[in-house]
Amino acid sequence: MELAHPPVAGSGSMVAERYVVGVDGGATKTVALVGTGLRILGHGESGSSNYHNIGTVAARKAITVAVARAKTRARLSKTTLRTAVVALAALDSKEGFRIARRFVRRANLAQQAFVIHDSVAALYAATQGDPGIIVNSGTGCFATGINEAGEYVRVGGWGYIIDDRGSGFDVGMKAISLGFKMVDGRIPRTRLLTVLKQGLHVRTFDEIVDRIYSNRIGVRQIADLTPLVAKAAGRDKACRTILAEAGFSMAELACTAARRLKMTRVTFPLPMVGGVFKSGPYFLRPFTSKVRSQCPHAHFVRLKGEPARGAYLIASRIERHGIGELPSRDRWLEEVVY
Repeated sequence: MELAHPPVAGSGSMVAERYVVGVDGGATKTVALVGTGLRILGHGESGSSNYHNIGTVAARKAITVAVARAKTRARLSKTTLRTAVVALAALDSKEGFRIARRFVRRANLAQQAFVIHDSVAALYAATQGDPGIIVNSGTGCFATGINEAGEYVRVGGWGYIIDDRGSGFDVGMKAISLGFKMVDGRIPRTRLLTVLKQGLHVRTFDEIVDRIYSNRIGVRQIADLTPLVAKAAGRDKACRTILAEAGFSMAELACTAARRLKMTRVTFPLPMVGGVFKSGPYFLRPFTSKVRSQCPHAHFVRLKGEPARGAYLIASRIERHGIGELPSRDRWLEEVVY
């Protein structure tokens, strides 16, 4: 990312600048973008900020570190930011938002700080408020969209225990499950067994049981099996089946969002984001074919820019207009910003 730079101190223009930060915090990494208006001046990264996995103290630290690094890159280390918008994964209840809002505000990132679901940031990064639907399949997954009437919906994203079908975790967990069926003799053995042992760094399958139930293999490590499953799919039917099921599941999320938004018969962009969308044709063909059967005018595109950019753009809009006075095209944000 090419970054602009702030005015030099003493130039007389720095005082008028209103600096904001947008943060995208997920299970794998946290990304922060600092800037003013449409100019992004600094980029910073740190580790996971999913408080469900690492706790609120560690999540707050990850966010603070990412923002500090972005401010350093922007040469704004000693500057007070005006507005922060922090997009976080796994905010699926009022209680979740309450907890996140509390530890985000304790981080003292800016004069005012807001929390949004990471699906909102991804959507805004892709469409900047225009109608469209985005599908995300990484460690977890979701589909989210907005229509011409400014109606917003989110489908899926309920977490790996309840329902993350189509996600990287789903692919990895199904691979492990099939592996144990092969070990039992319930289904024929395939190359998948070797793939799993190599990917999880074990010599025997019983080691996998011990590591999973003792939490030494977590959600992220299971999701990280997806590229290995994709690589083996060309010669392994079991791997192809896993990827096809994931593709159909992601298409179901996208089509459900389109149906709820009354967009199945209109043209709209459908950005795809997340590592699972890099899994190749055995995932993509089932996904695109099912979407086309129900949403024939959907336009498949790759997401340009990172979801943190969506959080940054929302922060800029709030800073410019105020949370209660957003333009009509962005009025839907008032329902999803906390």
